[in-house]
Amino acid sequence: MKKIIVLHNIISPIRIFLFNELDKYYKKKEIKFKVIFLSVSDKNRNWKINYKMNFSYEILDNFSIRIAGKDLNTFFINPGIYKKIQQENPDRIISFGWDNWAAYIAAYWCKKNKKVFTLWSGSTKFEKSWRRTVFNPLVKYIIRNSNNFIAYGTRAKEYLISLGANPKKIQIFYNAVNIDYFKNKSENFSEEKKRLLKQKLKIKTSKIILFSGQIIERKGIFELLEGFQGYQKTNADISLLILGKGQEKERIKEIIKEQNIQNVFFTDFIQYDELYKYYSISDLLITPSREEVWGLVINEALACGLPVITTIVAGAGADLVEEGKNGYIIKPNNPKEITLAIGKVFENKLYIRNNSKEILKKTDIPNMINKISIIFL
Repeated sequence: MKKIIVLHNIISPIRIFLFNELDKYYKKKEIKFKVIFLSVSDKNRNWKINYKMNFSYEILDNFSIRIAGKDLNTFFINPGIYKKIQQENPDRIISFGWDNWAAYIAAYWCKKNKKVFTLWSGSTKFEKSWRRTVFNPLVKYIIRNSNNFIAYGTRAKEYLISLGANPKKIQIFYNAVNIDYFKNKSENFSEEKKRLLKQKLKIKTSKIILFSGQIIERKGIFELLEGFQGYQKTNADISLLILGKGQEKERIKEIIKEQNIQNVFFTDFIQYDELYKYYSISDLLITPSREEVWGLVINEALACGLPVITTIVAGAGADLVEEGKNGYIIKPNNPKEITLAIGKVFENKLYIRNNSKEILKKTDIPNMINKISIIFL
């Protein structure tokens, strides 16, 4: 019986659904499937795992190199990875990303033992950094030694090609969430429950703009605040709801106080199975990132029927946001464009009529597994 091993950095609610679906697919094909996690979690992640993991998995011992600055960058090292792969002796290894030691060991092992190595990648050309420069030789090594590739979307595919990957060996598997979960939960969240949640948050305006994510500079939180303030000059009946934690949260609060910005509300970190409530009371999601591999909050918002404003650097924008139909794509680090885009959303009534759910259908995970199943065998 054939065996496939997946390498993934940490356990996350988003991936549990994907791996459960893959497990169902592989069982039908009589293929053994196992996920090897390099760590349980990371310091900047606060998820509680409330979802059943039906697939076989193992969590390796690890130590990590962490570089903290405007963001946290973690490089996991698992000393026992080579021995573990040798014991499992898979026919194929699928590695999510290349920013860990295990990916390079796995690529080397597959080449040495004439097994298949698949790189599942979301990186784009917009993630320029000193880390990218330093690791470039290793990245090119892993590209050369991959038998085939899975890309999160259009921009990830373009970047793989720029690094030397053969376009014919790349298939797109959109970075995705459980669409039905968000769609059904939001549709069944009653008007009375919405009213009570707004009351709890002390929001009294008729319109709400949502930001969901880490409150860090990379996410564009400062320009979002400025862009929101700019829109308020023409329409004061609007609130900004900020979900999440992050090192810039207190500074954002200071700016709000110093400039007397009205109607900005905060929550702490919201667990994954509660997020739909906040999408349900909102009219628009803004993800104004300066750097963003994909942006799964965009998928979540679209599944709940919201329009989205995001930047050209967010991978999801190229595949999931259609200008004037379900949102707008703007330049990063540009508060004026945020202000203008908010205006367009409400002028064109995209918060009432949009094709968000229709566009998102192409990211349905079970359908994607069946469409590109050849890459999994």
